[in-house]
Amino acid sequence: MPTVWQCLEEIPGLIALPAAWRDLTSENFAPFQALCLQTSARLATYIPCPLACGCDHFVIRRHDGAGAIAVCCCNPDTCPDIPLTLADITALEVSWTKLGRALCQALGLDTKIAKLPLPGTRQIGCWSADAVPVILTIQWKSQAFRSVIAELGFRLGRPFILLGPTNAYMDANCDELLAHARAAFFALETIVILTPQGTLVPRSPPGDLFAKFTPQPKELDRSVAERVFALVQQFDPETLIVFRLYCVEELSAQQIARKCHCSKAAVVRRLIKIRAKTGMDPRDLRRISPHLEKIEDGLADPRASHIHRKRLIDAPEDPDEPEN
Repeated sequence: MPTVWQCLEEIPGLIALPAAWRDLTSENFAPFQALCLQTSARLATYIPCPLACGCDHFVIRRHDGAGAIAVCCCNPDTCPDIPLTLADITALEVSWTKLGRALCQALGLDTKIAKLPLPGTRQIGCWSADAVPVILTIQWKSQAFRSVIAELGFRLGRPFILLGPTNAYMDANCDELLAHARAAFFALETIVILTPQGTLVPRSPPGDLFAKFTPQPKELDRSVAERVFALVQQFDPETLIVFRLYCVEELSAQQIARKCHCSKAAVVRRLIKIRAKTGMDPRDLRRISPHLEKIEDGLADPRASHIHRKRLIDAPEDPDEPEN
């Protein structure tokens, strides 16, 4: 039985009837549908015979639009008619936007959904202060997968992170192309987990996963980090925990709100306070996160163990809030 990620490589065009998606995803159909499937405008005209006789059943729509009947095309017709609902004959297709945003949220990426002139390929986001492009490609043939890697290397002319459903099409030729492009490939089946709620969670911290693409610390950054560290000691406990999660662990404001069981606006207020206190945008502080990680022991203030996270009181959304 294919996994939810393998099924993406089983359906060319990423569009099929609900029955086909359900057969491939099994008990994971509901969360997978919530994650990335959307209804399309396409209605089926034929469906496979449920008795596996080899024929297709012709779909006849009811005049009132309430459903349909699938009739046997055998000669003579030996299979019973199949009553169908409108949902049964309405195709479901993968939403690149929904899947891309879910991956960005799980992997701590800055969302940037953009079409590329390559089949089955989109940019979904960027990683780190260097804005390393993160590309998602879903292919159905090894040659097409290899061609995408080669063309991305030529078009981008810079390091990039490539995501795909599985490692099925990775081979020595692909490894060579990625090495020349200073890029790397990550299979979704190995880096994220689909939850029963239809969300994604990373198997390991994104900072560890994409360490190769994180800017290396510089001497100037070290001195900046030391100055920031001195200012951090003056933070109240709630701001301290937001600083650590946002600037060191590089979680988004929404992820911090969910982790701390508070509103996103409450997190944003703390980020604004960090910016006012340090004189730097919290996004820019992520650039010195390697140095900040070294002083993490200093951030393990005794106050932190007594932080009541629900004290991050809800407040109205701020129009100038950082998005990530």
